[in-house]
Amino acid sequence: MEDFMRSSEASGADALGFRVSNKDRTRGQLPRVSVAVAAAAFLSAGLFVAYDATRTFAETGAAPPFAAISQAGTGRDAIIVAPEKAALFQSFAPAEPDAITGIAGRGLLALALAGLITLTAARRRDPDAAELVRREAERRRAEAALAAIREEQRLLARRYHEEKLRAEAASRAKTNFLAHVSHDIRTPLNHIIGFAELMEHETYGKLGDTRYRDYVQSIKSSGQHLLNSFATILDLVELEGGQKPLRRDPVLLDEVMESVAKRFKGQIERAGLHLKLGAPTGAVLRGDRLGLVRMIGNIMENAVRFTHAGGSITLSAFAADDGVVIEISDTGIGMSEERLASLSQPFALGDATFTREGGGPGLGISIARAIASLSGGHMAIDSAPSLGTTVAISLPTEPAAADLAA
Repeated sequence: MEDFMRSSEASGADALGFRVSNKDRTRGQLPRVSVAVAAAAFLSAGLFVAYDATRTFAETGAAPPFAAISQAGTGRDAIIVAPEKAALFQSFAPAEPDAITGIAGRGLLALALAGLITLTAARRRDPDAAELVRREAERRRAEAALAAIREEQRLLARRYHEEKLRAEAASRAKTNFLAHVSHDIRTPLNHIIGFAELMEHETYGKLGDTRYRDYVQSIKSSGQHLLNSFATILDLVELEGGQKPLRRDPVLLDEVMESVAKRFKGQIERAGLHLKLGAPTGAVLRGDRLGLVRMIGNIMENAVRFTHAGGSITLSAFAADDGVVIEISDTGIGMSEERLASLSQPFALGDATFTREGGGPGLGISIARAIASLSGGHMAIDSAPSLGTTVAISLPTEPAAADLAA
């Protein structure tokens, strides 16, 4: 009944989800190997004691302390020695106490050794069981490590998501701020430019001193410069915020390249530079023609601005089966790695070397990168100080667009 209650208690604990260890179930039980070793050890000890006693009595000639030659009498406790063997026992001398003590000592020693062997075997684990325990421990450690890694990945993903949301919120706040500021400032700037033009033309009378004309011209030019800067900022904000979608029309790349080359031809000649136009590619893109012209024009403007007289600018394109690469290379002053890394951020004006000759907020590259990204492409810049700069823009092509353009 007690065993049944124990088994019922264990099965009930398993059913409720509690873990019942094997150690509690097998407590008080010896392994089969230990039982076999114990039996062999004590059997060997018994045989040793019997052999030792027989050999000792044979050497000393003493009577053994046991007699197997007995015969049951009529009485309950009567023992009668067989007459034919009584003479045999009378011929032996009585056993010496030292011999009996030696036999007893060696017998106890043999039994102690058998017990020690039994204990050693009982404490020694089965090799298969030890291997299973080791594998189970390794499995648990691996599961614990895997759980820790998963938890760390979950925390990292959560942090990444939180940081991404914060960055997107900051970007939206910056975009909204720039858009509002650009709109709020453009209105008074238009008024300032308009009044400056009225004063320049002396619509309501003479200004008097000729120096006023120079002042009015400075006000007008400064206002137009600020107006163009804020217009550029607003364009970048709209491009990055997706508020200014680009058209998806078939565009001949060769026509875009020729248009940009004609636009900058006079400026390049006045700067004492040489323009090299690459061979036609016949590639047809699907995009916004004005956006592509502006993208290449912004890069060309920087190349002209930062290339000294006597230098050269190369405008070329290379077509492949699935895309085209547009390259604008110059032999200008180039950029260091630090300066090149800062170009990924808008308003990166850099040191005075890059701002002494041209105005503007420094958004030409940022706008070109935004147009390239919205067109499904990518822009890369490679530069070295005193060697020049190369800007490569990769754009996808569509065979279907070529049929429409034809």
